[in-house]
Amino acid sequence: MKMKSLFLAMAVLAMAASADAVSLRYKFKVFSSGPNIYACNAGIMPQQSDKRVCYFQGTNETCTPTDCSTTGANCNSSCICSSAGGGDWLMNYGKVSYQDWKDNGDTSVANQVVGKTFSGNDASNWSQALTDSDSFTKRITDLSFNLGSDLYSAKYFVDICYRGPQIEYFEDHVNTNFALTAQAFATDFLATGPNPGENNRDGLTIPGTVDGKKYTELAGVTVQAFVVCDMQGQGSYIYARNNSNVYNTADNEATFTFGANKLPNGASEGASAFWLSTPKGVSSSVADLLNPWITSGSSKTPRFCKVRYVFTETNWSTALPNLRKWQRHGAEMCTYTEINEGVPGLSGLL
Repeated sequence: MKMKSLFLAMAVLAMAASADAVSLRYKFKVFSSGPNIYACNAGIMPQQSDKRVCYFQGTNETCTPTDCSTTGANCNSSCICSSAGGGDWLMNYGKVSYQDWKDNGDTSVANQVVGKTFSGNDASNWSQALTDSDSFTKRITDLSFNLGSDLYSAKYFVDICYRGPQIEYFEDHVNTNFALTAQAFATDFLATGPNPGENNRDGLTIPGTVDGKKYTELAGVTVQAFVVCDMQGQGSYIYARNNSNVYNTADNEATFTFGANKLPNGASEGASAFWLSTPKGVSSSVADLLNPWITSGSSKTPRFCKVRYVFTETNWSTALPNLRKWQRHGAEMCTYTEINEGVPGLSGLL
């Protein structure tokens, strides 16, 4: 009887303890999306010349262009001239390899195109590797410009595309501070053999000159940067997702408008941010082009941005233009683009 009473007491005690217990199973979600940046387009355009340049060979002393029909009255010899009718500004083209854009760390290759050329034969328009609408979905893996015009008269560009984090800063009223840095520089070389392309310097003498002069000096190369951004909270796409509530698309409004000179002069309707630099030389030092805050203390963060670096040979328009050197020479053109969230006023951010 005593044993039965003991078991009964223990059962009552266990029930009492269970009645006082509490537990919770709780789950929550973590959303992750980082930025991505890549070269996405390139273009070339000639600068049409209306001058014919003639020098006594080996000098910068001008002479009179003529053929053999005037030899009786004109004793000029060794008079070398740039071509008439386009030879001074045509014969330039770009060459590009590209593939479908892939995310950070994805090394797979899809829809690869190798060695596509695009010629700069229209002085009124850019000849581009890709259309502006396609550029955000492609990544350039190798790019070169090949310039054979009589004069240093080419203009060429590379586009850098930026995909911002797919995090809903605007929708959730989270303020951020995004800063932009755009730089360019050139490393001149003399080409002595074939070069395989990106991340390779075979066949190049660096630093290199031809007859003691650098390509960037002979050509008078300048660079100018242009930036357009599609921002959360503005335009047609106010969220990180598109208007069908779908993430992981390239739907955006980061598109330039252009002036009569075919250089960007603003952002298309819907895009909400635009910057441009002044032209700077690339021969002697790094060209610091832009370093603005894209947003400071605002939830209107960049969804997509495009940075266009336009390189221009300016020597053709000088009083005594250089004839393009025959020896194979050129430069590695370096661009540096950073879009980064930081703290305004923090020393060393830019």
